[in-house]
Amino acid sequence: MITYALRPIRKSNIMVKDIGNETLIYSLDQEKVHVLNPTARVIWKLCDGEHSLTDIEKELRSKFFIASDHDVLDDVWQTLSNFASQGLLQKSI
Repeated sequence: MITYALRPIRKSNIMVKDIGNETLIYSLDQEKVHVLNPTARVIWKLCDGEHSLTDIEKELRSKFFIASDHDVLDDVWQTLSNFASQGLLQKSI
């Protein structure tokens, strides 16, 4: 079950570089580069411990044209799960 009040926190030992529409993040621990598309970049930037999944959904809907019937929370959850599995978040989700 998804906890919508979850407030994900990105790890601090990661270097970030915006390049055009993409963002490169480099995990110093894993010595691995990840490339984020514009949607994942917004999610990543909101992984600050202050924003809930619902907050992230609202921000995505305000920045991108998204059909009202599209399940954005599921997309957010999948992206956060991917971040967690790659060791990019402080707490596993």
